[in-house]
Amino acid sequence: MPHSQDGSELLTGPDAGGLLASAVSNAGGVLRSWELDHVDHRPGRSTKALYRTQVSWPALDGPHAPPREELFGASAHIGEREKDVASLEQSLLMTDGEITVRVWRYPDDPWLPMLARVCYPDVVGATLEELGVPTGTPPGTPLPLDVISYRPGRRAVLRVQLADRAVFCKVMQPRRSGEIVERHHHLASAGVPVPAVLAHHQGLVVLAELPGTPLSRAVLTEGAAACRGADLVALLDRLPASLYNAPLRAPWTDSAEFYAGIVGSSVPALAPRVDALVTAIRSGLAQVDARIGLRPHDVVHGDFYEAQVFVDRGRVVGVLDIDTVGPGRRADDLACLLAHLSILADYGATGRIAPEVHTRVEEAIAAWERVFAERVDPQELALRSAGVVLSLATGPHRQQEPAWESATETIVRVAERCVERARAAGAQASALRMPTSADPGSLPSVPSAPSSRIAARPRHEGPFADSPGDRDAPTQQRPITAVHGAAGPATRA
Repeated sequence: MPHSQDGSELLTGPDAGGLLASAVSNAGGVLRSWELDHVDHRPGRSTKALYRTQVSWPALDGPHAPPREELFGASAHIGEREKDVASLEQSLLMTDGEITVRVWRYPDDPWLPMLARVCYPDVVGATLEELGVPTGTPPGTPLPLDVISYRPGRRAVLRVQLADRAVFCKVMQPRRSGEIVERHHHLASAGVPVPAVLAHHQGLVVLAELPGTPLSRAVLTEGAAACRGADLVALLDRLPASLYNAPLRAPWTDSAEFYAGIVGSSVPALAPRVDALVTAIRSGLAQVDARIGLRPHDVVHGDFYEAQVFVDRGRVVGVLDIDTVGPGRRADDLACLLAHLSILADYGATGRIAPEVHTRVEEAIAAWERVFAERVDPQELALRSAGVVLSLATGPHRQQEPAWESATETIVRVAERCVERARAAGAQASALRMPTSADPGSLPSVPSAPSSRIAARPRHEGPFADSPGDRDAPTQQRPITAVHGAAGPATRA
């Protein structure tokens, strides 16, 4: 099998069709067409990809039946063993001695064994009842559900509508769920408005729905009136100091070279620009470190942006996705929010959102950035924003957006503007540090996501489809049962 150092060339190029055809054939089907839907590329390490396919199942549907739309996942590892594989029974393993490729049919993700237990409308109710979550419906009643996000091999989030309320099924690798549940309980006991844990089991955590509206929606209609910037800072400041001893949450800027490598690999013409961004971020942070120090001094959320915050009538009422809470710097969280909003605003400038919405988002950025710059160092805030924007520049290729090359360049341009703001803030800070005749020693103070059973599937929408979440209408699914090269009919496990 031809391949690049990390398998990305194999899984994203034309040879991926042969891998998919082998997997489908082993399961008794015929691959009619395929297209890359999503790629998670870790340069030099591994690649995971998701494909939308058209597959015929002659033995089950008849030789003249139309093909069905199916999702297939694939992973490639080179020079290292697969880690944390929880189930081998619903995937096909292929290797040439150097590269190992595993192919599976959604929802039988080898790393997420509980996904198939919650992605079918006629199965999820029984799963919830078994875990002690009453659905308020007769046994076997199909429950409406949406896939909010799905990252092959990593995680999935599904929203399930019960008789009287909605719950969220968060699927992850089994080794992680216990820690996540414990962290939710810890934050709730400290008064942080996180979703209540309703149940959990071996990689599945069931969460209650938060009140209010996602800030990602509210900011589009209300702008800065959606909430006060000070309340966003106050929410973060409520994170309990007891979690300062949790594993260190590395800032996005620590991985700037990694993300630049992904962008430069997917769009080689951008490589010089992203390399220059990394250099500017590194040198700028060195200046900040020399001026105020960059030691972690706060408990941070770790992935704080508008889709994670819920508001109600101008008040902040909830926060999601606390998996990464731990020690860090407050500028990281505040920069993460500004970075996400800045990309959304820039898409508005290119006509991808309505002008009035663009105006409201810009107003929110301006209002909240002023507040944030009073809480943290402005130069650090801008540099941390640039680092987050650079990480988001990997999204258009990963999610296979239309015109993803152009979208990637747009995001890189946003990061460059963040660096320009950082330079201006740094120059201002340096000027303020110049001693005066009146006060020769003064320094500026710095505030401290075979069966004819219908399964819900993901659909990517918008520039941040996988970050804030994507939704999908249900479609018919049929499992693949090839196990380590063993052929078998397409039957449901």
